[in-house]
Amino acid sequence: METVLDCVIPYIHDGNDLNSISLVSRKFYELDCITRKHVTVHLHYAPSPFLLNQRFPFLESLTLKGFPDDFEYGHRTADVTPWIREIAVSFKCLKALHIRRLFICDSNIELLAKTRGNDLRSLKIYKCTEISENGVMYISIYCDKLTTLCLSLFSFDYDSAKWLHELALRNTGIETFSLEMYERHGSYYEDIAPLLKSCGKSLVSLRIKGDYGDDTRDTFSYAVNLKHLFLPINFEFNVDYGSFKFPPTIRCLGIDELSETSAPFVLPLFNQLRELELECLRFDDPFQCSFLQRCPNLEVLCAKHVRDPLHKGLQLVSQFLKKLRKLTFNSGTPTGLIAVAQGCPNMENLHVKLTDISNEALECIGSNLRNLSDFDMEVGEIRNNTTRDLLLDNGTRAMLVGCTKLEKLGIHLYATAYLSDVGLGFIGKYGVNLRFLSLTRIGESDGGLLELSKGCPKLRKLRMIYCPFSKQAVTGFVFNIHSLRYSWGIIHGRTYTEFFATRPNFKVSTIAAQVLTKPKPYLTLAETLGKLASQLLAGGSGMKSAKVTHAIGGAPNDLDARLLRTMVAKGIRISEERVILHGSSKKPLDIIQIQIADVESSFASAISESRDIRVEGKLIDGVPHLTKLGAFEVVVSLIGYRHIILCRQVDQPARTIRIIRSILDDENKVYVRFTSVGRTPIAQQAVMVIVVDREPTEKALKRISKIPAVKEALSDWSPQASCFDVNVSLMFTGDYLP
Repeated sequence: METVLDCVIPYIHDGNDLNSISLVSRKFYELDCITRKHVTVHLHYAPSPFLLNQRFPFLESLTLKGFPDDFEYGHRTADVTPWIREIAVSFKCLKALHIRRLFICDSNIELLAKTRGNDLRSLKIYKCTEISENGVMYISIYCDKLTTLCLSLFSFDYDSAKWLHELALRNTGIETFSLEMYERHGSYYEDIAPLLKSCGKSLVSLRIKGDYGDDTRDTFSYAVNLKHLFLPINFEFNVDYGSFKFPPTIRCLGIDELSETSAPFVLPLFNQLRELELECLRFDDPFQCSFLQRCPNLEVLCAKHVRDPLHKGLQLVSQFLKKLRKLTFNSGTPTGLIAVAQGCPNMENLHVKLTDISNEALECIGSNLRNLSDFDMEVGEIRNNTTRDLLLDNGTRAMLVGCTKLEKLGIHLYATAYLSDVGLGFIGKYGVNLRFLSLTRIGESDGGLLELSKGCPKLRKLRMIYCPFSKQAVTGFVFNIHSLRYSWGIIHGRTYTEFFATRPNFKVSTIAAQVLTKPKPYLTLAETLGKLASQLLAGGSGMKSAKVTHAIGGAPNDLDARLLRTMVAKGIRISEERVILHGSSKKPLDIIQIQIADVESSFASAISESRDIRVEGKLIDGVPHLTKLGAFEVVVSLIGYRHIILCRQVDQPARTIRIIRSILDDENKVYVRFTSVGRTPIAQQAVMVIVVDREPTEKALKRISKIPAVKEALSDWSPQASCFDVNVSLMFTGDYLP
């Protein structure tokens, strides 16, 4: 079996598949730990960089992400500093790093470049703030073996580009270079030219956003292997371009506009182009229409601004560009959309802006575009007092039924069309693979959001603009969809409101954070106990059933009660839920208890009298504590500590702890912070919970196990460790309805 896994695992690259594999058994989990090469981390959900490196010690590629791209500028609040410090010390195998929408300062870049610069082959920094020219200079000096460098920086104000010249001097093997500077003044040409000379033979992809300049005559005489070129070039009349020509290897081209002046340079490429990106595309220009007709192998067409007075552009695209896989087009009609659906059967990514829409067009997409994974449509323009009389429920259902691979969906309706609560229910029911959903002016009431929440099991991001949903309904939706990471948008008038998923540790002011303020300690307790219970399972032992009991009071529609129930479920990842209602609504939450039946435990003393693993906790002075382990009562804080040692021994705690302290001090200077002892008077047995400042060595644990009074010992029982997927049954006590 191990030989088979060794042969199969290297060919599995999808993160979700690898996550599922790691949940099969302890052996699969350990194999995933040592073979995983890439991980994407959302910093607002990440426990700590130390734990990531502990689980995946051989990572070669790491992506660190902040909030989604269209969040407001001021909400990129996550600080990447702890991760940079950990990367500098621990991530010895790291070769590729991608940092996206985070606060990263010059000192972070300096530390990263000096410690990992010689090992990094790929570095991407996208829309990050607080970086000056000094910061990127560290990259130029110390990262001298890069093959990929992509920089997209805001608030980057400088007058010179010495770092680009330094980069050209020290790097001769760059294959992919991308630069976006939004506050750059002046032309890039003189600064980029040295880099093109030094990396001429290796450079394959070049993307520049900003004012590149008009002097392009000698730009590409060095880049002989260039295949992907995206430059803000606008070929002007009455300009002598001399012997300029694009490299004959070009397959992907991005320029401002196709014009007759550009004809001598672009016409030799038409038969070999696979991707074309234009700032402006005009269908009233015969040359541009003729050029598109002569590009039969084009697979990607992106036109940010389209001039199409006769609305015939989509028909022309469908007639001549049969191999299209991706299309971005901001002018069209339902007839044109039908033509694209029928004429471009390989379409995977379709973003269109339409004057109107029809159910027939949506049904045609569902019937013909079976490979569609990303669809976004914007219909009409914002107008006051618009009568909305075209119902799109049936067309939306037909599209979702046919496009089973759809993962991203955007529906923005500004004209007469609308989608009712029933249509939202269809999205929930048939959007089984949706991960991103963006809605504008969709739905009729909170009931539509409720119907949506019954489906979309894989949804991670939800964006809503001018939808008629209350704050209460949106927050309830957030906590009902367990896979959801972010939800945001404009809900009421012009108020920009963000909502976030069910993590109580977000450090931003949002509606979700406001409703989480009161129950936050309870939510932390619930989730942590679920993780602790799952860690007590013996290796390879699957959790067949579990019961969670908590005493709580609350009104029938109390939001706090629903949030707490969701967090208990998240702590142990329920797949089945059973609710039993009893108790007093006046009694505040007292305890949370988790029982796992019909399993073996890695620590026998966690088994209670009823032969199940049992952990119990409560708040003491507002801090989550473990109060019961099996049949033993203990008092241990679950916040702020990383390593715990569990010991079962004959009831001689004072003498035993002295020996344990001595062993820990001898082996690796481990400091004991405090201990808690639980006793069973009849059997003269005790369980000791020892909180230490760092992980003890295996040798130290073996010496502890050999102490005559100690019957068993377990180390590295961490409240912050990850948990297993389980099937559970929940039992709640309290006078409220779920």
